[in-house]
Amino acid sequence: MYKVLDTKRINELLLLRKGWFSPEYELTDKAENYGQLSYNGLTRWRGIATTANTTWIFQREGLFSRTIWIMDENGMQIGKATRELFERRMLLTLQTGFQAEFYRPSIWSREYVWESAGYGKIMHIDSYPFSLKDSIYIDQSMAPSALLPLLIFFGAHLTILQRRRRAAHY
Repeated sequence: MYKVLDTKRINELLLLRKGWFSPEYELTDKAENYGQLSYNGLTRWRGIATTANTTWIFQREGLFSRTIWIMDENGMQIGKATRELFERRMLLTLQTGFQAEFYRPSIWSREYVWESAGYGKIMHIDSYPFSLKDSIYIDQSMAPSALLPLLIFFGAHLTILQRRRRAAHY
């Protein structure tokens, strides 16, 4: 159904929304599909990312919490992301010990960045309001290639939540 993402060969991807009112997004390079991010429920806070070999579930800890849990398809927690009050950076911590930060370099920027202390800048996501696509650029770093699909989908999930928060304030 989906192809396995080879980040050594592909470094530019698109996350395409299937329609204006659809809760589904596809990760593609315009030739192949590498996975899907979908939402269910009334609030659509719970995201489900599906790739060729893995499924992840992104779920908020509570209604007013700034913590998001990352679980596998069996419901086992594999990591969490937290954001401190009045901070723009979200810290991702996986059970394997991997840590990375997700942030926007400027409040005026439409670019979001994944950066790790051990690996440097891993990737950036260009997200534009009122658009059906986001562009994802993978930087050449020594980050484990098995983690990149998780970072792509979780970063996309965070940008979608941010976009919804901004739209609610207009």
